[in-house]
Amino acid sequence: MADRSRIGIVTGLMAEAATLPEGDFWIAVSAASPARAAQAADAMIAGGARLLVSYGVAAGIDPRLGPGALLLPETVIAHEGEVETPDRGGVRDQLQRMTSFRREEGRGPPEPPPKEDYLPVDTTVREALSQGLGERTEGGALAGVDHPLMYGDQKLSLFAQTRARAADMESHVVARAAAAAGVPFVVIRVVSDPSNRSLPRAALAGITEDGRIDGGAVAGALLRRPWECMDMLTLALDGAQAMRRLRRVGRRAAPLLASL
Repeated sequence: MADRSRIGIVTGLMAEAATLPEGDFWIAVSAASPARAAQAADAMIAGGARLLVSYGVAAGIDPRLGPGALLLPETVIAHEGEVETPDRGGVRDQLQRMTSFRREEGRGPPEPPPKEDYLPVDTTVREALSQGLGERTEGGALAGVDHPLMYGDQKLSLFAQTRARAADMESHVVARAAAAAGVPFVVIRVVSDPSNRSLPRAALAGITEDGRIDGGAVAGALLRRPWECMDMLTLALDGAQAMRRLRRVGRRAAPLLASL
């Protein structure tokens, strides 16, 4: 049985970390900061971590995935920098070209990321989780991004370019650190906001530096941007569904990780 303190788990928010059962896993909360996630991964490796895990919720970018979908991706795609926001017609054109057998001359599908941006997860750990969780899971790729995906068009644009199923702000930097150090790495993520959902700015206003949600800050932001109230309500409902799934998955994943 592995020493749990040698298993490093990186999440974005305290609420995600709280879905794991109490124990001695090495858990770091990045507060939605790729830089802090990278620092945490480096510290875990320096401290002797035998396994790194990117854990929590993710933004769905594949239109086929809804809130609560569980992802155990085979690959992480590092998408550094901003995600472009094309006009609506541009996104539709990209998706149509991606799925159509007819290719207009000079207008093929979007160029995929370079090979060096593809970072595989550990197949043995992923398979153990897939078999042991007893849950329906989704594979494929997950995109790691440096900035929040605020708009549905951004999500669809990233999907058209990468074919990834979802995106988060920690997995790519943790994957790079693990690959550089030769440490096994795996991703456990649950879709929160689906591909058609825009992210209200008020939602970001409440994230504190320690990864908690400041309800007062969110309320203040909504007073300044009252038109976001319905979007916040929808986001909260989707998020609650995702967190219920994540809590169940966390309880089942903890002993599996400890046994590896």
